[in-house]
Amino acid sequence: GTTFGIKDIVESSTDPRSPLKVAAACRESGVKTKFVDLEAVLAAAPKKKKLYTNQRVQEAQEKEKERLERIRQDEEARLAQLAKMEQEEALGGGSSSK
Repeated sequence: GTTFGIKDIVESSTDPRSPLKVAAACRESGVKTKFVDLEAVLAAAPKKKKLYTNQRVQEAQEKEKERLERIRQDEEARLAQLAKMEQEEALGGGSSSK
């Protein structure tokens, strides 16, 4: 494949040389694009984390995490109990057929 670079990029919402307009034109034509400069900036940027400044929201988020963990543990316990019951049923059913 052919690779090329465009140097005359203009940051504008109306100019056809804006990065988004160039990307849209390439996408419509089926040309794969890669913005090396943009990817380099994004790779170096720190990842966003959820920041809760309100104490009540922080507490609610923590309680939600705890609730989801309890639900997960309850589901694991339920599945283990179900497997135990099925195993007992299989053992009990096998001896009664003799």
